[in-house]
Amino acid sequence: MQKPARRAVSRTSSVILVLFIFLVGSVSQVTAQDSENTVTLIDNSIDFEEPSPIFIRIWCQKSSCPGMELKVTTLEENYTISDSNRIELSFEASGQIDFQVTANSGTSLDDLRFEMSEWVNADFSSIIIEDEDWLDNVPSPGITVNQEIVDPIWDCPIDNCQKIEPSGTHLIVGSLNDGTDKDSIQIVGNPGDIIEMPWPLMPESVEIEFWLRNDSSKTLLEAFEIDDDGWFRFEYPQDGNLWLRVKQLPENELAVYELYILRHPPNLEASWGELSADWGEYEPLPFPTEAQTLIGWISPSDSEGDTIRVKSASRMEISPNCWDRFDEVNFEVFLISSNGTLSDVEGNCANAITTDVDTVALEFRMTSESLAEWNIALTEYPKGDAGAMGDAPDRLWLDSEELGSWPQISFNETINARMSGDEFVDVYSFEVTSANGSRLHIDADLTQPVSYQIFVLNQETWSIQNASDGGLIDAPYGVHAIRVEKIGDASLTYYDFKLVNGGEVIDIDPDLFTDQSNLFTDYYIFAGIFLLAPALLVIFWNRNRWRDGLGPIDIEQHELRRLRRLRERLTALLAEEDTNEQVIDSALHQLGDSPWRAVVEDWGEPLLRHNTEQVEICAWRINDERATMLIGIHVSDTPWELAAMRVYAPEGSSVNIAEVSPRHLFNGDEIFLDTLSPQTSTFLRLTISGEPSNIGFHLSGLVNGEPLAAVPNRAIDWS
Repeated sequence: MQKPARRAVSRTSSVILVLFIFLVGSVSQVTAQDSENTVTLIDNSIDFEEPSPIFIRIWCQKSSCPGMELKVTTLEENYTISDSNRIELSFEASGQIDFQVTANSGTSLDDLRFEMSEWVNADFSSIIIEDEDWLDNVPSPGITVNQEIVDPIWDCPIDNCQKIEPSGTHLIVGSLNDGTDKDSIQIVGNPGDIIEMPWPLMPESVEIEFWLRNDSSKTLLEAFEIDDDGWFRFEYPQDGNLWLRVKQLPENELAVYELYILRHPPNLEASWGELSADWGEYEPLPFPTEAQTLIGWISPSDSEGDTIRVKSASRMEISPNCWDRFDEVNFEVFLISSNGTLSDVEGNCANAITTDVDTVALEFRMTSESLAEWNIALTEYPKGDAGAMGDAPDRLWLDSEELGSWPQISFNETINARMSGDEFVDVYSFEVTSANGSRLHIDADLTQPVSYQIFVLNQETWSIQNASDGGLIDAPYGVHAIRVEKIGDASLTYYDFKLVNGGEVIDIDPDLFTDQSNLFTDYYIFAGIFLLAPALLVIFWNRNRWRDGLGPIDIEQHELRRLRRLRERLTALLAEEDTNEQVIDSALHQLGDSPWRAVVEDWGEPLLRHNTEQVEICAWRINDERATMLIGIHVSDTPWELAAMRVYAPEGSSVNIAEVSPRHLFNGDEIFLDTLSPQTSTFLRLTISGEPSNIGFHLSGLVNGEPLAAVPNRAIDWS
């Protein structure tokens, strides 16, 4: 049986994406109502330039959605499907297609969940779409197979993976013309490979079988068990090739299906091959960013487990997060010193890790008696000296040493650092790029118990040629140093400073200038009195206030009263059984238009507060009975694009989002916030489902085109 070609192009993909957005994201079209008490939820027309297989499933998320109906009108055929609980439709889309979803009054888009072919939004290099009809049956041994073979390999070694998307063919899109049509597909792999596949997107009437074929036989395998999260995870079978066979009952008609498959070969775990129990002489992995997670797999046949090393530094304070989906992996953590000595970390991944003075790397060892995926995320908090990893060294570098261990600072930027109780010196490097040298000095808070020295170094021997106590000094072209020394007791000390570049050094002949300041003495006296007169007047007006001491600047009383009324109003609205979403949205928008500090002061100490240079996040619990909280997000000077917030439970049962105000697109535990503009505040009302013992937050997005995440270092106690 021959099927028409179905290999779509990018333009078709964008058209179908419009359809997907209308089906899932649109709420603005829910307005029409006729005399028969029927509400039109979706009414759209889309043009398809090429034939495209489409599958749509609509779920009613209530006990019943009376009158729920899907109408699809094509140039060749019309479809009308009605059901109060679930609607499924497979069809060939070509030309203009009209979509309409209706239901009885009382049902809205929020009550429905849509599932639709996702291949239209994916990278076409990772998709295989059925052109000619695939084999009905798995071929018998000895028969030559001319059909295209699918290789869903994930080529992403842990030490040099630069790709966000996998490189193989992962989406398989096909269709069964009727009940007699079946499709058989060969999946490339080797024994020991890990196969991941979510439950296929297909009609309920369609079944999937797993087969093993080799040179002497073909065998129907026992169905693999599906995990609690709805995914198949298993090892590629021994002694043959894996085949998937899709079929349905004889009386059924057209059925479109979509399979998503990933293959993880052990020999691609790292660039040198499979991870083992011994890291060997390989260089440690770079310390991961806050948005990066180190991932690997352990199979039952891997009795020794996996080991990785991650670069670290002296006196780092690290919050580790080690997990797998079903708590089947055992994690062990060790500190690696500069001489290669290993020392175990108490509590392994359960507690915060503080590295020793001579620590150069962390070693993680993972073992499991069953198939499992391990995940490791690391966060250094607080950040190291000058934003680098860990503590700055307490001495100058030697000729034989690399400069990478000494944080290099930039001119005219504020440097934040600290010294623990048992350290007294930090040394930094800086580079002068001007050919004639630069005139430098240090700008610092003199009340801080530290002293500064600028060292001008010989570029061959690194010996000190000139020095200043932080005052003005001319530094020639090359790399030089700053030494910071603690003054006083052995205690934790925070300090900050700025290395100011006064410009290029220019030699001036003093004979070119003549001192004529005596000609302007009378003018200086007059200008001084004239300019100081307003200051004297201000001092007189404020004499009583300054005599009694300066207090903090108060927020206007009318603003405090407005915020207090707004808080009382919002709290009362959320306590009602039937909440008015429009009024709640208005109150939240008013909070966003108010001064951020004033709102924080009025609402009191938040349960959770996370503050970075880019964003500040606060959370308050406002309704214990309904598990409702208020989340505030204040963005600094740079916008966050494609922003999303994830709510998760580090411990206890899982957590999901039940309601969001103002209304945003959300799915499970994630809210999509779109763009957060600079110098703006956004307030969200979240209602949580589930019974987690504690709750954490994870804000991610693109800042200056780079992925960035804000992850509070602690969770909210929700018990």
